[in-house]
Amino acid sequence: MEIEFFLRKMDLDYGDDTALADLKKLAKTIPELKGWPENKVAYWNGEAFLWRDKITREKRELISQELNFLKSGHNLDLGCGSYSYIPSVGLDISEKMLKLNDNLTERVVSDLESELPFNSSSFDSVTLVFVLNYVENYNSLLSEIFRVLRDNGQLVVIQPKNPVNSWQQQKAVNSFSLEDWKLILEKYFKVTFYEKEELGFFICSQNKQKTI
Repeated sequence: MEIEFFLRKMDLDYGDDTALADLKKLAKTIPELKGWPENKVAYWNGEAFLWRDKITREKRELISQELNFLKSGHNLDLGCGSYSYIPSVGLDISEKMLKLNDNLTERVVSDLESELPFNSSSFDSVTLVFVLNYVENYNSLLSEIFRVLRDNGQLVVIQPKNPVNSWQQQKAVNSFSLEDWKLILEKYFKVTFYEKEELGFFICSQNKQKTI
């Protein structure tokens, strides 16, 4: 049943809307997909096997290059999905996503709407790759990231300049522009921003002398 689900999910991703009814029926027979696509956890479990293909190889290589400077430190990849660009502690709401991610040193199942389950000053860096549009309480999350970063730690946020496809948009809870995200991030960090190949990169520097 699971293989049939993911084959039909591929049909849906390629524009076959008739697959949706079949997928809902199949999801009822698979424990980790019950409630799909309305249930948030089931939805992301359903994306797991195809997640790597949502971004082109060229963009993956670009992101890997841009994050390479973090590789020597202890990184936390939030909302990591089934693919992390550097070795990381990975946190995601989907256990299935985490199981498929082979670049993780530790896997943590948790919701980004909750407090991060880590001690203060635990990480040299944090990465958020295509994640913030799916976080309703983004101010609380940024405050938590500030807390878990070590002195002079860095947060790197990567956001698409243009909207993602309509299927992923259904789970988005905000749609801020890159300029808006820069203003939001500057409430917590010193931000260096640049664009490459329709992606926005925010390099956010931590200084524990700042209070929030």
